[in-house]
Amino acid sequence: MYEDDTEYISVEELKTKLTDLSPKDIVSYAYKEWIPCQRTGYTIVNLETGNVKGLGIENNQLPFHEITYIELFTIEAQENPIKPEDFFSKEEYEKYLEFKGDDPSEYTPDIVSNFCIKEGINEEDRNITILADRFEEDEYWNYNKWESGVLNEYYNVINNIEEWESDE
Repeated sequence: MYEDDTEYISVEELKTKLTDLSPKDIVSYAYKEWIPCQRTGYTIVNLETGNVKGLGIENNQLPFHEITYIELFTIEAQENPIKPEDFFSKEEYEKYLEFKGDDPSEYTPDIVSNFCIKEGINEEDRNITILADRFEEDEYWNYNKWESGVLNEYYNVINNIEEWESDE
């Protein structure tokens, strides 16, 4: 019988980690691992070390089993989380439409990136800010509900590990 003597962070440690994170922190990790149409970005908590970090998983790649973790935030590979009309101010959007023209052959995110370079807009920072604001409005605004969801995931993972160990 295989005995796993791995130590996992406690619920109290997890709660402390969660309270130390801002919505922008939570979103940033996933955003930096996300590649549109190629890789899903996750913000995870490693349950062995307690470290919060980003994790990128390519399309058709299985999640990593070398580490035990729970997800805090996800941006799906196929997701285009921010439309240009939500990304730009009203004035910027009007300029963007002129810049974009009527050529439907170019990939919209590339046009947005090119426009941001031309106008001196920090695209990554703005995307993270918008996603953090949405996360805060949609989930984090009710911190207790969000924290409860994360804790439920923690208990599910820990219980599954215990069940797996007892089956051996």
